[in-house]
Amino acid sequence: MKTYRSTIVTDEPLLKIQYDNDVESPREWTNLGYFITCDNKYNSPDTNDELQNIVKYTGEQAISQAEHMAMIKKDYKTEKIIAIYPIVKYEHSGVSYSLGEKHGFDYSNNGFYIITDKTLKNMPEKKKEWERIIKNELETYNQWMNGEVYRFNLYDKNGELIDGCCGFYDIESIREKLPKEWKKEDLNEYII
Repeated sequence: MKTYRSTIVTDEPLLKIQYDNDVESPREWTNLGYFITCDNKYNSPDTNDELQNIVKYTGEQAISQAEHMAMIKKDYKTEKIIAIYPIVKYEHSGVSYSLGEKHGFDYSNNGFYIITDKTLKNMPEKKKEWERIIKNELETYNQWMNGEVYRFNLYDKNGELIDGCCGFYDIESIREKLPKEWKKEDLNEYII
């Protein structure tokens, strides 16, 4: 017969990590361009009614993605379009957007990342860096959309709050804000 021992922890942990549901969308930050999607279930990440309408109605008329992008460039007169990148959505127990196009059961080619002369004014990066920037923006948006943003509270032995911070898109970034004795801890164990 095996003997099992149960340990009950009655002390509160000194560190509490929680999901941060109060953080603003990263699309409210300064971005390289507009991230526009046409989807019945979700709102477009960026709100630009004119551009959203153009993307939608040109999509109904175009017979190819290249033609669709050409029609968007031709019809959008408010700003000069510098570049358009196709965006694909993967939906399966979560939603994920990425650059390019893919075909398959869980994929839909329903959006574009559109860089204009107006959006470029805020970003000094060179054209060769655009795809890397867009991929980073999409990764951050995916984390936000799927609730993968964190906050932490650190308490002393008496339960008094020592420190706390929110808006971490990577749980390991929390480690930088913690005292050195937390350097080797698995922070995932402190998620509540």
